This record gives sequence, structure tokens and C-alpha cells, in this order.
Amino acid sequence: MSEIDIDELRKNFGRRLRIGFIGGGRDSVIGGTHLAAMRVDGFFELYAGVFSVDPTVSEATARAEFLDADRVYESFNEMAEKEALREDGIEVVLIAAPPHIHFEAAKVFLTKGIDVICEKPIAISREQASQLDDLAQQHSRLFCLTHCYTGYPMVREARAMVRSGQLGKIRILEAELAAGDPGVSFEPKNPADRHWRFRENIMGKGAILGEVASHAHHLLHYIYGEEISAVSAEMSTFVPRREVYDNAYLTTRYHSGARGRIWGSYIAAGNDHGLCFRIYGELGGLQWHQEDPEVLWFKPIGGQAQRIARGYQNLSPWTTRGSRFRPGHPEGYALAFANLYADFGCAVMARQLGLPYEQFYEALPTTSDGVVTMSLIEAAVASNDNDGRWQPVSSTLSVSAT
Repeated sequence: MSEIDIDELRKNFGRRLRIGFIGGGRDSVIGGTHLAAMRVDGFFELYAGVFSVDPTVSEATARAEFLDADRVYESFNEMAEKEALREDGIEVVLIAAPPHIHFEAAKVFLTKGIDVICEKPIAISREQASQLDDLAQQHSRLFCLTHCYTGYPMVREARAMVRSGQLGKIRILEAELAAGDPGVSFEPKNPADRHWRFRENIMGKGAILGEVASHAHHLLHYIYGEEISAVSAEMSTFVPRREVYDNAYLTTRYHSGARGRIWGSYIAAGNDHGLCFRIYGELGGLQWHQEDPEVLWFKPIGGQAQRIARGYQNLSPWTTRGSRFRPGHPEGYALAFANLYADFGCAVMARQLGLPYEQFYEALPTTSDGVVTMSLIEAAVASNDNDGRWQPVSSTLSVSAT
């Protein structure tokens, strides 16, 4: 298949894709990031939304984004119904509401023929994730799960190196997202001010696995490509008056015989973000830290450490396509996030034009990634509830690292 030229693709499509938001209003932690990311490369234009459960916030967000008043809705059901009937209706929807809303919102838009971008975790159970996977296929819809750190060029380079065999057979995989800033290290004095991620009724006591550990897990899954076969988990609650676990250790086994560890935490006091991974094979190891994202370190066994930096032409095609600036000019989090929007935008445009879209879609996190993560989460919760006993993880994809 010949590569599609992105400039020609945009020219032939002739306009930006129309997108709507569910959540992501002015009171949202992540909404502003999505707005910035979707606008970097000019593939999307915001047309509609239900930006908050608070109508005042939703309307204020819409005014700030210069939306027509008749395209600010009271519910996602109303929005899906009315937008699907418009000639200029939205083609893509972002779901950036809390996780317990993801399933129903994604379901209604998929069945209306609208492609979906969804915040992680994809849903609150493996069953819901599997249903969304089935729906996306039944209705021939594209679905991007915003595990945004896969947009970093150096993460993509790690994937290319591991899958091309440069590390040899993989033996050890470790990742962590261990934060410890004041916003997550303490409970508010007034329980009514508690963020939804710390409310047990949203995703249960093990919500940390979806909110924090899922990013660490998905980095390893994205790079290695093989599912975890079994998990032993220990989760703890350290902060007084907290309803959910705020620290999780997962020890993992892979079908290939590799072993791994995942650490997710809200109480690593002093850490700003703390996302990183370490992967070791027969021939060497890789290390990457999100707070120093321009650099991937490769240490071949018995050899000198190699500093692999973003922006050079000898890197993999996916790495190169995800870089915008020359070496020495840092890009950072917002542009990594924007890579997901750019790839998804290209995929949607190509498919609408009847062109092969796989070259843009093949390395994006999708519903299948959501199923894999939810399978691990449910197994980890079961393990924790049984004193850390090894729990098998339901197999969802073919056992392959290619």
C-alpha cells in the first residue's frame, strides 16, 4: 500500500472535521488539553457539546468557544439524536466525562454513525469495554482511546525497537505512574469537594487502576504488544478519610514468559507526575521518563548507553511523523497529545474519501486496548481481594508481540 500524502489528503477533504464534546468544559481537568491538542494541526473544529452537568458551566464554555446556542445540548442523548439528523452534524465526538458515563455515551454515538474519541478508562467493566469493541466493528466506526503518552515520538521509537527485535527476547517490563502533588495526596475537608476519581461510586475502590495505573500498563502493552496472562496485586489506602485505594502494586506474568511490575500511586509525595518505563531483553534495555520525554535511553548489554533523541531522520516512520520541530527544540505533552488527534483525523478523512486509512489508525489506542486494560483491572481487583493471589487475566487478543 502506498503512503498517503497528508497535505493532499487535507486538500482533497477540503475542510476541518466537525467535532462535539461530552464533558471537557471550563471546570474540567483535561478539557483544555483536548482543545489545544485538537487544534494544533487544524484537523478539527468544535461545533457542538454538552460540556458539563452544570448548565451554567456548559453554556459559559460554549460562549467562550463561539458556538451557536442551538448546538449546546442538555444531554448526550439529545446531542447524538439531533446532530445525526443535521447535514452539518458532527462527525466525531470526544467523550471526556467521568468513566461511568463513557459506555452509554459512546454506545449512542457509535450507533448513530459518529466516530469516537474517548478518555480512558474506556468504561467501568470488561463487559462494557467488549460491547463497545463489538459496536465499533458492527457500525464500522473508528474509535481512539486517549492514552495520550503513546503520542510521544520516543515512546513510538521504543515500540519500533522492541518489535524489530533490537532488544532480543523481552524478559522484564516495568512501568509506573506515581504522583504525589497536593491535589491527590490529601482529601478535601469538605467531602462534597472530593474529585470524582476519589469517589467509590464511580469506579469502585480500585479506581486508581483505571485513572493512574492504566497509563503505565498501556505504555508497556503499546510497546510490547503482548497481553498479561496473570497478575498479583496489592492495593492500599494511606490518606485519611479516602474512599478508594491510593497506591497499587501489580506483579505480572506474560504469555511469553516475561515478567513485569506496574506501580500506580497518588501518594508518592514530591513526585510531580512520575510516569516512566523500563524494558529489558536479552540484548539490552530501554528507559524513558515522561518528564524528560525528548530522550530514550538504550543500553546494549556490555556496551555504551545510547541517547536516542527526537527529531532525527534515522528514526522509525511513526516516530518521525510524530515530530514537528527540529532537534533541540522541545515539543512536550501537548504535542504528543496532538499526535493522537492528527492520526485520528487523517484516518477519518481518508476513510470518508474511500482511501486506505490503516496507515494512520494502526498504532492508535482503540477499543481493543480498552478491553485489554479492563481485563487486567478486573483481575487485579480480584487478586487484591484474595490477599494478592495470582489471578488469570482473560485473554482477549491473539498471543503475539508483532
